[in-house]
Amino acid sequence: MNTHKKKIKRQNTFDEKLYAVLEVLEKKRSNQDVAEEMNIHINSLSNWLRQYRNFGKKGLESNYDKTDVSEHSDEIKRLREIEKKYNEQQDHIEILKKFQAFLKESE
Repeated sequence: MNTHKKKIKRQNTFDEKLYAVLEVLEKKRSNQDVAEEMNIHINSLSNWLRQYRNFGKKGLESNYDKTDVSEHSDEIKRLREIEKKYNEQQDHIEILKKFQAFLKESE
């Protein structure tokens, strides 16, 4: 019999997230101390800090509240295209390096 109970994931409120972020950023408390005090995983706090730094208070809103994701979709598509071209260039560079090494060996 499995005695492990699955932990229920609780959605933190905007105010809880803001409190945690401000404790770290303004009161200079450690991430670990704030996470322990609030009984949250340190990775959650790290994510909230990143969201706050990138998007301000709006970044702490619940994902369920965010409806305007489409404004970033064009930028995401553009970045994916750039990444694809970059990776293709890296492949070409590797091929050229191998070819250059081959030519040196055959001299």
